[in-house]
Amino acid sequence: MTSPRPGTTQSIAIIGAGPRGTSVLERLGAALHEAPGQARLDLHLIDGAQHGSGEVWRTDQSAELCMNTLAGAVTMFTEPGSTVSAPVRRGPTLHEWIRLLRGENPDEAGIDPDVARVFRRNRPAPVVAVAFADELRTTRPESNPSRRLYGAYLRWFLDVTRRGLPPQVTLHHHRSRAVAITATTDGTDEITLADGAVVRAGATVLAPGWQLSVPDDADRLGASDELTWIRPGQPADQRLDLIVPGETVLVRGLGMGFFDSMILLTAGRGGRFVDDPVARSGLRYVPSGREPRIVAASGRGYPLFPKSEYHSLPPRMPHTRLRAVVRELSSGNAPIDVDRQVWPAVARDAHEAYHRALHRTHPDRSVDPADLVVLIDDTPVADLPRVLAARVPGVPVFDPCVEADPLAARGITGPLSPEEFTAAVADGLTVDIAHAAAGRDSAWKEGMWSIASARRTVSVLGADGRYTPDSRRGRYAWMMALGRMAGSGPPAFLTRELLALVDAGVVSFLGARPTVAGTDGGYRMHSPTTDRAVTGRVLLDARLPAPDVRTTADPLMRDLLQRGRIRVFRLSDGSTTPSPEVDPVTQRVITADGTPDPRLHLIGIPTHAQMPDTTISPMPGTDATLLRTTDAAAVHALAAVSGRV
Repeated sequence: MTSPRPGTTQSIAIIGAGPRGTSVLERLGAALHEAPGQARLDLHLIDGAQHGSGEVWRTDQSAELCMNTLAGAVTMFTEPGSTVSAPVRRGPTLHEWIRLLRGENPDEAGIDPDVARVFRRNRPAPVVAVAFADELRTTRPESNPSRRLYGAYLRWFLDVTRRGLPPQVTLHHHRSRAVAITATTDGTDEITLADGAVVRAGATVLAPGWQLSVPDDADRLGASDELTWIRPGQPADQRLDLIVPGETVLVRGLGMGFFDSMILLTAGRGGRFVDDPVARSGLRYVPSGREPRIVAASGRGYPLFPKSEYHSLPPRMPHTRLRAVVRELSSGNAPIDVDRQVWPAVARDAHEAYHRALHRTHPDRSVDPADLVVLIDDTPVADLPRVLAARVPGVPVFDPCVEADPLAARGITGPLSPEEFTAAVADGLTVDIAHAAAGRDSAWKEGMWSIASARRTVSVLGADGRYTPDSRRGRYAWMMALGRMAGSGPPAFLTRELLALVDAGVVSFLGARPTVAGTDGGYRMHSPTTDRAVTGRVLLDARLPAPDVRTTADPLMRDLLQRGRIRVFRLSDGSTTPSPEVDPVTQRVITADGTPDPRLHLIGIPTHAQMPDTTISPMPGTDATLLRTTDAAAVHALAAVSGRV
């Protein structure tokens, strides 16, 4: 590629103006300060959603919707020691920003002076502190902030980034969606927007968030005049207003989308949760009269487990055996069998964590875990629950394989009537809440958290298709699902609210493995757990499947795949995955002929099958994957338009 002519203006487009796109912009600004003599540069930030926050974190959504991440565990700034190419630019974490916003003294708050200086030089508008005054006052590091408060932090981060751009840069905001990218004969791209505008770019970074797919039963369940199917989507965007007060709404999914919808349909409609020490949830629900009757089912038939209430950030588990496996395997490129080489270490670490907590809380009923280490290491993993139960009799048996089926683990076996099943699940939720309230004093939670918190390490070890296809589809998928069940569930207060709604008769459960069909009388949802069917006019899909480029509803990604500008990532046996393939060093997409595209980059959630750890927000002290990928894409995009590649 030849160098640009003196005096010419280069251009880079960033498609997606949420956390990832804004981070790309910040990384470009950091890199440009290290590039003296850089030509004039036009930067185009393209998104139909609110710039800075993106769609998910926009500041105009309901205050009832909260983050599933803690205030002290989120940042948008790089840190010393980060493995990024552009210079590190420090700034406050979300919780530090909240403390500074409410006027705390940085020295007394223990906030680094350089970090506090970033805030002082870029103070948010006074209206921000006023709008969030009540929430700011009560937020702690372990709080789950509202999504709109995080959105305010992200928009402030965009303001800081914008002010830090060097003078040769002009930033253009395009508040419309990109729908197509066409390569031109002069080595640039023309990006067509939904509003008809066209943007020319010498390099482009795609930074989308969670992209929806066309549901596989769309033809079968399509809404009619009599029926309403609310398709999968972000709960803040779903048409919950179509649900009439008092009617039965069938809900598929008991993950985080379910909890969001549950709150929007109850407290979001004027209902109230009040403290009640007599209630088993500790809460009593006072209805507004505008609630529907919610009947929910899911593949497992049981809600995600609530997070523990540590009254601090979650503990970092030692993962002694897993770390040894990573040290042994990470430097090579031989295929890894998860079932044989990885899962045993994860399982043994979890068993040791369980028995350490048990000995700490019940030393009279347990065995010093130091005396169990050899037994844990020498016993086949499948036999550990039985062997440890014999060695430490009289205590609950810890068996993570059983927990993968939460109904069976809780003795909930069918067929039961829907009323019996709902009562059994509610009893299970009562126990779950008690475990969550115990925090580190729950040995069961310690063992499950050991598995849940191992997911990042395990997924990164298998990046770029390193796990054997069979073990990836088998034990790896199973373990990640178990980890999500154990560690990606709601804050405990949401489980308390769910239990209060069950006790108030607002929510009931139908069972596992539901099937749904449209009938003349409404949607009919059936579960073999209860062997009953419930009919309702409205079907609400609370599931949010991982993005799949093969079935994507996004017109831009569909267009790129059809044109061969991108291709799907394949495993070593040739089987396809849901993700487009990218060059893991530069984040350039791989085209249909197997070569890296010279101009087009892709980062974030759509690459999850090849580049794991792409979903969560950047966590302080972790050398966050999100920030490393935005840095790589920014640095290479800048090199592409500067003629250095």
